[in-house]
Amino acid sequence: MTLRRTVYAGLISVLSWLAIMPVQAKLPDRAYWRWFEVEVLLFKHTVEQDINETFPASVTPIPVAGSYDLLTPYINRDFPALVAGLEPCPQWPLPGADATRAEPLTLQIDCQFDHERELIPIPGNPLAPQPRIATIEQTDVVIDGNGGDIHSARAPFLLPKSTHVLSETRRELERKGLAKPLLHVAWRQPVFGKRQNYTIRLFGGQQFSDAFRYDGFAVDEPSAEASATELALLDRVEQLLDAVNSGNGEFSAGEQQRPQPLTDNNQPERVWELDGLLHVFLIGNYLHIDNTFNLRDVDMLDLTPADLEQQAEWILQGKDTRQPFLRAYLFDQLRRVISHETHYFDHPNVGMVIQIRRTDLSARRY
Repeated sequence: MTLRRTVYAGLISVLSWLAIMPVQAKLPDRAYWRWFEVEVLLFKHTVEQDINETFPASVTPIPVAGSYDLLTPYINRDFPALVAGLEPCPQWPLPGADATRAEPLTLQIDCQFDHERELIPIPGNPLAPQPRIATIEQTDVVIDGNGGDIHSARAPFLLPKSTHVLSETRRELERKGLAKPLLHVAWRQPVFGKRQNYTIRLFGGQQFSDAFRYDGFAVDEPSAEASATELALLDRVEQLLDAVNSGNGEFSAGEQQRPQPLTDNNQPERVWELDGLLHVFLIGNYLHIDNTFNLRDVDMLDLTPADLEQQAEWILQGKDTRQPFLRAYLFDQLRRVISHETHYFDHPNVGMVIQIRRTDLSARRY
């Protein structure tokens, strides 16, 4: 009886949890998908606009989990043609070598091992290289995809740059010095209703992952913290009083606007100059665009901690209260659009030009 009650209680708990989850409509059968071609040009304004708008210091996170990422596989792509051109690596032991004598082991990297494509990506392999996305400082502006066939595809795919029709717009912005293009990309995707929430993740520009966390604060430097905590307690108190008396340290108890660190883990792994989501959806036969992006820029802010103990640590370390901080300027707009027309989304810091074009499979088929 006790076991039965436990099972019932567990089922009730699960059903209650499911009841509060956001409802996402099931995708229709693939035979009824409506495919559209999307081209996006995202850029950063280089000329200050006369718009009186303020942005909070704290970063508004954009959860990208569950979105469709076209760019990471593109950046991490390998180059099979180059690898195929390498000579095969010599077998070990070398033919004719004395098997009873220990030969020095040398690692040759300018050759091609047998089955290396299958062996190297194995998780935990110490020879596995870092993904390319972890090492690049800047993404390509123009994305030159491989293309695909909407009649057989089961997922969105990138298009080659030869299909871009906004290239002249991008070049004109650069020529006039009005903007810095961050991403120019085109792809084909199935478009559903709003409840399906079929979002595409886009990112580009400079990578800040080595210097800043996603919430804007600088990456921690453990060595500075360790050196401060190694001081004897009395020495720390004396040093703190000297700093305050000499005017080199000041406690702050005011309610100033401080950026707040993010506590949840549902954040992008890497920090890009531009990062966010684009949701193209249909209401009836009308196309809509819902875009949410963060444009990041390094700023100097007063980051004095609210906690007095932490303020004391900063004074002991001689830390300046004004610190580099990676600001985030939220770009969040929703609009109904017409296919094959060029639409411009404006913002004080960032702009987007977008076209959505019909394909052979854009018409409703049910």
